Amino acid sequence: MKILIVLSYYTPYMSGVTEFARMLAEDLAGRHQVTVLTTQHDESLPDKEQINGVRVIRAPVFARLHKGVLSWRFVALFNHLARKHDVVNLHTPMLESGLLSLMVPRRKLVVNYQCDMAVVGGLVDLFAVNVTRLSSWLATQRARDVGVLTHDYAMSSAWLSATRGKQHEVLAPMKEMPWHERHEPADGVFCFGFVGRFVEEKGLPILLEAFAGLYAKHGSRVRLILVGDTHNVAGGGVMDKIHGAIDALGPAVEVLGRVSEHELQLFYSKIDVLVLPSVNRYEAFGMVQLEAMQSGARVIASDLPGVRTIVENTGNGEVVPVGDSVELARAMERMVLSGSGFSRENIRARTLDIYPVRKFYELQEAMMLDNARANG
Repeated sequence: MKILIVLSYYTPYMSGVTEFARMLAEDLAGRHQVTVLTTQHDESLPDKEQINGVRVIRAPVFARLHKGVLSWRFVALFNHLARKHDVVNLHTPMLESGLLSLMVPRRKLVVNYQCDMAVVGGLVDLFAVNVTRLSSWLATQRARDVGVLTHDYAMSSAWLSATRGKQHEVLAPMKEMPWHERHEPADGVFCFGFVGRFVEEKGLPILLEAFAGLYAKHGSRVRLILVGDTHNVAGGGVMDKIHGAIDALGPAVEVLGRVSEHELQLFYSKIDVLVLPSVNRYEAFGMVQLEAMQSGARVIASDLPGVRTIVENTGNGEVVPVGDSVELARAMERMVLSGSGFSRENIRARTLDIYPVRKFYELQEAMMLDNARANG
């Protein structure tokens, strides 16, 4: 089967959406012919290359709007490639998704609806977000099948209310994290961690405010490690905004920035608790929660649709109100006090029992194969 996967950003750019598409494409490439059409968001990237069995085609960008990029060549390439593939898989939100959906027969079109968009800026941001919302809505209306991360998130989205009958819960791809034995720090430090881009929706100011209160009480017995892109992020980052708060906490906060896969695995094995303090609907699942749990860490997550389901289904942590630094600090305090009462091996076992590593790939491929059979 020939599958065309289409999205605005692709590896080496790092985000939940791009990792979703990359992991899906590379897994499908073992059984199908897979092409990814994306934009040349970084001019240094080649316009064509082969990455882990996936043919990647990048269209040059002529302008940028909010988190999106604009490319006329992107639309032209899509028109050419869509005719040659059995399944066309759009990943939204994407500015052009509505237009692209009109250029392909419904029977070939599968849309993965990754998340709603939130307005985080001024009038230009508001315009860009609303145009993209309407475009993504049109794509889901045109699609034969719509993949959603969780029914919890989809049921809370007004933009998906008219597609209930063709929605498929596909979750998100999960890496199989190798088990690393944890070496307890000699100083008995309890370690919290964060993984994600340093952007507004991730709630880093809330996390730092909560941790500051915890640090005032426990001092050097607690530590916070931050992992993720600090500046290379679409729509602008928050590193400049939080730099002062980080400096004020001194050695209690460590910023690792973007790390290698091996370094990420070691990071998970060192932390006691991962905190996911996201504040809006750009966060729809939180794959990092599953990665941390596989490594034996508990999780504190915001009470957002989709995001909360992982903790609720596994029991491996706590869910806290969105944007509430006081309640987050209280949850972090409870984690510190109960730290010795949890088995990292049991946390991993419960996670893999409820979220088997292959589950996403099987659900997603089944949706595509059903689409292809209808097409054929």
